[in-house]
Formats: sequence, C-alpha cells, structure tokens
Amino acid sequence: MSSIARQIVLVALLLAAVLGLFVAAESGQRRLVDASREVQRAAQRERALADLWQVVRSAESSQRGYILTDNPNYLMPFQEASGELPQTLAQLDEAYATAAPAVRAQVADVEALVNLKFGEMRDTLEAYRTRGRAAALELVRTDYGMVTMRRIDDRVRAMQKAGTTEVLEASASWQTRRWVGLAMQIAALAAIIGLVLLLIRLAVRQWRLRERQAAELAQRHAELEQLVEQRTAELSELSWHLQSLAEQEKSALSRELHDELGGLLVAARMDVSWIEERLGVQDPELRTHFRRVHEALQSGVDVKRRVVENLRPSLLDNLGLFPALRSQVADACARARLKCTERYPAEELRLTPEASIIVFRIVQEALTNIVKHARARALEVSIERHAPWLVLRIRDDGVGLPLERLRALRGHGLAAMRQRAAGLGGQWQVRRPEEGGTEIEVRLPLARVLEGSDEPFAGTPSESARFDPARNQ
Repeated sequence: MSSIARQIVLVALLLAAVLGLFVAAESGQRRLVDASREVQRAAQRERALADLWQVVRSAESSQRGYILTDNPNYLMPFQEASGELPQTLAQLDEAYATAAPAVRAQVADVEALVNLKFGEMRDTLEAYRTRGRAAALELVRTDYGMVTMRRIDDRVRAMQKAGTTEVLEASASWQTRRWVGLAMQIAALAAIIGLVLLLIRLAVRQWRLRERQAAELAQRHAELEQLVEQRTAELSELSWHLQSLAEQEKSALSRELHDELGGLLVAARMDVSWIEERLGVQDPELRTHFRRVHEALQSGVDVKRRVVENLRPSLLDNLGLFPALRSQVADACARARLKCTERYPAEELRLTPEASIIVFRIVQEALTNIVKHARARALEVSIERHAPWLVLRIRDDGVGLPLERLRALRGHGLAAMRQRAAGLGGQWQVRRPEEGGTEIEVRLPLARVLEGSDEPFAGTPSESARFDPARNQ
C-alpha cells in the first residue's frame, strides 16, 4: 500500500474516530438531557405529592382545631384547603401524565383516598353543626379518619420511594458509557457530581423544611393545649360561680317562702279558726267545709316546709352539717329500706357555709342516685379529717356504674359532684370496688373549707378534681 493510500486510510480512520466520538458524545448528551428531564419530572411529582400531603394535613389540623376550640378562625385553613384541592389534584395528574399505567393506578388510588378523607372531615363538621361538639369529638377520638390518613401516608411514601428509585436509576445510567473515552467519562463524572450536589441540596432543603414544619406543628399543638387548659379553667370557674349563685338564690327563696308564705298560711289558719269559733257553727256540712279548709291550709304549710327544706335545709343552718346529713341519710334509708352506716368526727367541724352546703349537696345527689339506680341493700357515709384533706366517702353495694358512664361523666349527677368539688379546689373520684357497688370519694382541702383555718393549701381548681378513668377499672 502506498503512502497516499495509507494517509487516506489514516485520515478516514481519523474521521471515523472523530465521527464516532461525536456520535458517542451526542448520544451521551442526549442521555444526559433525558436523565435531566427524568429528574425534573421526578421533582415535579415530588412537589405535587408534597403539596397534596400539605393540603390534607392543613385541612385535618384546621378541622380538629375548630372542633376543639369552636373558633371559626381555625376553620379558614380547612376551607382554603378544600378550595385548593381540585387544583392540587390537577397538578398531580399533570405530573404523572406520562407515568406507567401501574403508577397512574396508584395516583388514582391516592386521589380517591384524599377525596374520601375530605368527605370524612366534612361529615365530622356536619356532625358538629347538627349534633354538637360531643358527637364530633366522638368521631375524632375513633379511628374513623386515622385509617384513611394512614393509607394516604403509605401510598404517598411508596410513590416518593419509587420516584427516588427512578432518579437513582437515571443517575446510574450516566455511568454506563465510560468506554466512549476520557472526554465522555469526565463529562459523565461532572454530570454525576452536579446531580449529587443537587440531590444533597434538595435533601438538606427538604430536611430543613420538615424540621421547620415539625417545629411549627409542635408550637401549634402547644398553643392548642394551652387554649384548651385555659378554656377548661374558665368553664370550671364559670360553673363554680353559677353553682354559688344558684345556692344564693335558693337560700333567698327559702327565706322568702318561710317568712312570707309561711306567715300568710299561719295567719289564714288563725283567721279561719277565729271565724269558726266566732260563728259557733253547728251545721255538720258547714263544719265539714271548715275542716277541709283547715286541712288544705295545713297541706299548704307542709308543702311549703318541704319546698323550703329542699331549697335550703334548715337543719344545716340551725344545727350544723352532721345533724343535717344524719336526717338526710335517715330519710333516704327509710324510703329505700336500706341499711345505713354513718361515721363522722366526734365534734362538729366549723366549716364555711359554702363548704357545708357543697358537702350536703354531694351527699344528697349521691343518695338520690343510689335510691334511683343502684338497687343497693346497704350504704355507708363517712367523713374523716386527714390533713391536709377533709375526706368524704359514699359507698353502696348495688349494681355499680357502667364503665362508659364513668368515663363520660354523663347523668346521675356525677358531673355536678365533680364541679362542686372543683369549686373548692378539691379532688373527686368514683370507683367500682372489686367486691361490687360504687364508691364516691371527695377530698376537700381543709384550708379552703374550715373557718379561720391556717392549714397550708397548694393547689388550684384547675389542678384538682381530675377524672382518671384508669383508676376506675
């Protein structure tokens, strides 16, 4: 072969090599472009999933905050999330428009779960508007919405994991053409380094975002807890104030009935007796009418006495707490044919008027519950002084209260007893002893119930009278 031919062959080989290098470089560049598009698509899908997740979380937090606080401002994020939901779902559909059918099926599943979750939240709000907070809180405490939320989280995490896998696979494909030469290897390495740095930056940004969201969520949770405690304290204070006003009104009405109505009835009886004696009636029919008038007036006096005693027991004001309790217990036991046991301190305690009427009302309500519902054969009432507490216990051997009623504190005067104890900074508890029946224990601080007491007291109504279902098992 001549030198010209060899030169031609070398030139041709050189051109072929250059052309091959150009083709290889172009192919690598195209693969790099395709990989970059895949990364952008994955990032778009990640953003769409994150936006959808944020909308659902914001709506759930807003709905719960509104139900707990009854503050319409807490409902605004839910309404905004409901308005953003169609656009967010549309962005998710757009991000996964070119995905495989199996992935599209996952997207459709996530969208269905999100719509179901919003439907559940709307049902809870509808229950709150129509049936009140108790019905809504009952739905919130159940797993009614937790299961759907957990399924949404699982689907989103699975899709995010699949997207991450796709990104990693695209990164690995950049290194599959190292044989194209040193230039392509350097380019691929630069691209990989750039992608790694981008991924690290995105990861750091995502980590900071989640950390900030976690801090904001913790702060919001703390604020909600503080608000709930504040509202609970305000409600306890209001309840105590209303109870005090009710007792004052009862006392005033009792005095007025005793002084005014009692005086009128006695005067009417005296006038009728004077008229009967003055007329000297001998007619049997007329004497019968006079007798009926006397009996009607006496019945009025008896009704007045019962009403006055129910409003404000006279024994409590005249003789003290223990005689009033003995009379109350004796009357309840006589009516229900119960065997009664009473234990009181040897000497009458100098309780404040507020404490005396509260102890009396708690025993009165407990006796009413026992007579009506317990089907008991015996009951025991005891008052003991164990510094720094005055301890009141009422116990029966009846059928006992159901656990759900103990936890809910509905009916049977249980909530009223607890509020009365809380008003004096006391502790209230109802238990079901192993041997059966029901036991109510009230602890009132001596510093708050004794007149002129110098007993130390370290407690507030908000820290007392807490109901502990775990102790009622």
